[in-house]
Amino acid sequence: MKRKFTTPEEEILYLEKLLSQEQAEDLAQYQQQVLETPLKERQRRGTSWYPVRIRQTAIGTGGKYVLELERNVEFNQPHQFQSGAQAALFWNAPVGQKVQQLAGIVLSADQSVMQLQIMEDELPDWVDERQIGVDMLFDENSYREMKSALEKLKRPASGSRTEHLRNVILGWEQADFQAVGKFDSTQWPVQHLNTSQQQAIAQMMAAKDVFVFHGPPGTGKTTTLVVAIQTALLYIPQVLVCAPSNTAADLLTEKLAKSGVRVLRIGNPARISEEILPYTIDYQIANHGEAKEIKRLRKLALELKRMAYKYKKYYDRSEREQKQAMLKEAKSILAQIANMEKYVTDGAQNSTQAFVSTLVGAANPLIRNRKFEMVLIDEAGQALEPATWIPILKAEKVVFAGDHCQLPPTVKSKEAARGGLDETLMEKVIDRQSAEVKAMLGIQYRMHQDIMQFSGQYFYGGHLQADATVRTALLWQAAEEDNRPFTFIDTAGTGYEEKFHPQSTGLSNPDEGHMLLNHLGTWIENAIPHLPTSYGHLSVSVISPYREQVEWLKTEIVNRGFAQKVPNIRVGTVDGFQGQEADVVYISLVRSNEKQEIGFLRDIRRMNVAITRARRRLVVVGDSSTLSGFKFYQELLTYIQSIDGYRSAWEFMEQ
Repeated sequence: MKRKFTTPEEEILYLEKLLSQEQAEDLAQYQQQVLETPLKERQRRGTSWYPVRIRQTAIGTGGKYVLELERNVEFNQPHQFQSGAQAALFWNAPVGQKVQQLAGIVLSADQSVMQLQIMEDELPDWVDERQIGVDMLFDENSYREMKSALEKLKRPASGSRTEHLRNVILGWEQADFQAVGKFDSTQWPVQHLNTSQQQAIAQMMAAKDVFVFHGPPGTGKTTTLVVAIQTALLYIPQVLVCAPSNTAADLLTEKLAKSGVRVLRIGNPARISEEILPYTIDYQIANHGEAKEIKRLRKLALELKRMAYKYKKYYDRSEREQKQAMLKEAKSILAQIANMEKYVTDGAQNSTQAFVSTLVGAANPLIRNRKFEMVLIDEAGQALEPATWIPILKAEKVVFAGDHCQLPPTVKSKEAARGGLDETLMEKVIDRQSAEVKAMLGIQYRMHQDIMQFSGQYFYGGHLQADATVRTALLWQAAEEDNRPFTFIDTAGTGYEEKFHPQSTGLSNPDEGHMLLNHLGTWIENAIPHLPTSYGHLSVSVISPYREQVEWLKTEIVNRGFAQKVPNIRVGTVDGFQGQEADVVYISLVRSNEKQEIGFLRDIRRMNVAITRARRRLVVVGDSSTLSGFKFYQELLTYIQSIDGYRSAWEFMEQ
């Protein structure tokens, strides 16, 4: 939905309204799943662990308690707790007493053991009770930071850089550029990049306000961004690099570190992958020369606190004074630790070239008051606008990177999405500024041209080209049916109809799933003898837009023993595969009904992601009679017929 505003302040006010709608819907879903659901049902759904016992207590970085919790083996079913999630330790108090809780962050969680970092400095008496458990918590912090950013955007200092950037990004003022000739580009580390990548970096360097790297699938966007950051660091001391997800931020950290950039990953270690931990402040503190002394002092502070809390409910005046003295000494020791950690932290920050965080993580106290000459936002096509403004408030210049033709941001409120919350700042810049502000990376290195061609025309205006190394590359030399790059298997007329599941409100199509797996199994048997040794680790991905179908496929793939034939086989939703790729991809579209209802298959950006994951072979299974009522799928079917990729399911059905 397009809206016209008379001032940028009015547009930010409207964005605040959309964010409030999203928060209300998010909270309503949380309340339905947790607050309004009986404890036994929460246990079944995996949103609560109860009962739990505290196996171990420690003090982590920052003086916060870390509790190791174990749940009853009787309730060892799957759960929804993940590393980095917000959760609360609660006391299921006896009747007549108030239920108590302590907020925290999950550091790790397997089937029966969880590490929970408590956000308070002290533990209440009730943690030693038997009736304790863990609930999922609503993430208030993200909304608080987004609202804070929007509040600052409504009233920036007159004539400030923030005001100017806001107006440029929203299209109220024109972006400014400078001559590329002012830079000595012969010194840039771009020699190994292709022409479109080099030109994009040159345009980025010329931009004074804002720039967009448009990176379609397989075009080497991440590689280009790393070189772009290296190039910028020839002229400025530090950059801030952000992404919507921890996974994307971790990938950038890894790539930058390998390129030789001194990088610091900002964020709670619970939300950072294990491989990236060496690039965090916590790791550097733990491995500093003072680490042993810090550990000794932390152990002493913990022991003092434990001794103090031996005096619980009944104690005389002397015991109370002794308790207070112990807590005071523990507090003094923790303050000493904080000073030692600050020394390490300041040194690490001063030597860092690239700070990397999530969008909300840009509000982290470590960098809260820092300004950066350049802020780069990756995966900007998936970045919720209010979150994107958080790092921009620190910027002199903003660089967006991503692909607005792939998955949009996740918006839970349909009302907010209709109002425009699913439109990103990257899209607004592309729509509202001159063509100079963007450059599309035009050569892809992933797919055979038959797999690429439809998306290349439909989404990228025919400007996307396959590199010579992949243009006609097949799994093996012979051009035969089993080696065809792109096949559509049509289930129309077979009676393979979708099934609705009332409990999960999800959709599946087991008949279509059986047909797909039968075809894949036969293909594997026929193909493996032909594969060259370079495909000893053939990667196969099975994708569906519907989670219910994914769960069915996962179970069936295990039952059929596919992993014994192809160890590198993965199954997941389209959303889970953005940024991923595989040698062979099978897609189950699921929808098959007389009304030609296709649900969120209408989100063609999701389908763009799905059909651009495959390197050498793509097989899509679906019902043309259901799909053909929608223009996108009409054109897709026409294209597949033009490359002789159309097949009927009847050709593969068992006799």
